This record gives sequence, structure tokens and C-alpha cells, in this order.
Amino acid sequence: MAAKPEWLVLLPDFEGALDKRMEVRPKHLEAIKPNVSSGKITLGGATLDEQPREGQPMKINGSAMLVSADSKEDVMKLVESDVYYESRVWDPSKIQVFPFKSAVRTAL
Repeated sequence: MAAKPEWLVLLPDFEGALDKRMEVRPKHLEAIKPNVSSGKITLGGATLDEQPREGQPMKINGSAMLVSADSKEDVMKLVESDVYYESRVWDPSKIQVFPFKSAVRTAL
């Protein structure tokens, strides 16, 4: 069976959404677990304005994900069901979804 197509998803936050992001973050992390376990999401994390400095909070400006799905529409259904989307953390007008093909992967 062939692997599902991969999609690189960039999800910029609304300006000033950091407090809301942190409020709903536990729900976001809990809800994505089944998609990670199933292999639907193979990479995910925060995008930053700059590398974190020791002792200072991260300057988060959005998220990035690598998603395995049959279509861009399936990717958007996944995105739109996320609490970050529903809570207006991610700015829908700035979301980008690119076809992607992993050449290399390593575990954390």
C-alpha cells in the first residue's frame, strides 16, 4: 500500500493570540494525540519570531505541521477541527498548505 501524500502546513497566529493559545494549549495537545498515534501528523510545533533565549518566554507566532492525508481538503478539515482554529488562535486568512515529500526524518 502506498503512503498517503504529505502536506506541510503553516498556521500563523492572529496578532495578540498568545494568551488564548496558552489557555487552550492543553486541550490542543490532548486532541492531537490520536492523529500522532495514527501517523496522520508526523511533525508539529510552534513557529517563533526568534530562537528562545534562556530564562525568557518563547516568542510564538504560529504553528507548523506535517500531515499525511489524501487531499488538501482533508488537511483543512483536520485544521478546522483543532481548538487553535476554533478559538481563533490561528488566522485562517494566513494558513498555507503545501504538497510535501519527506526525504529525511529523525526522531527527537
